[in-house]
Amino acid sequence: MDTQSSSQKIYLNSRVLVELVDTSGQSERGEFMLVTTEQADFKSGLLDENTPLGRTLLGHHAGEVVPYRMGDLKEVRILAVQAGDGSDPSDAATKRRADVQKAAAQSEITSQMIFSTASGSKWGEYDVDVDKLLNDQNKDEKNDQDKT
Repeated sequence: MDTQSSSQKIYLNSRVLVELVDTSGQSERGEFMLVTTEQADFKSGLLDENTPLGRTLLGHHAGEVVPYRMGDLKEVRILAVQAGDGSDPSDAATKRRADVQKAAAQSEITSQMIFSTASGSKWGEYDVDVDKLLNDQNKDEKNDQDKT
């Protein structure tokens, strides 16, 4: 994102480049899009408009330094702002659901493997068909992709 100052104000769906400055003068840059709570996914660069940082930035523009007292932070420098391009960042929610499903499937595999190793002495032999579990997981992922 271009770091030149602009008169573009920060509104919903704006792409923003900021520098968070702490009390010792150290700073850290971050770039994100300001979105609704339903669309928010900070790891994907989608900042909830209702977070303290989101509320602080709304209505400001590039070139401003805004007080921001959170933890050891003292201010936020707004380096660049781009108006939202009208694209819908809601695919982040779909991506999160897919990640959760994948984690659940991996958890099931892990649980069955733990059970198989712990059950040998008490329940008799129990073999986990890891290949079948992985194939089932891959089929589920493919079905989810086909739905979108």
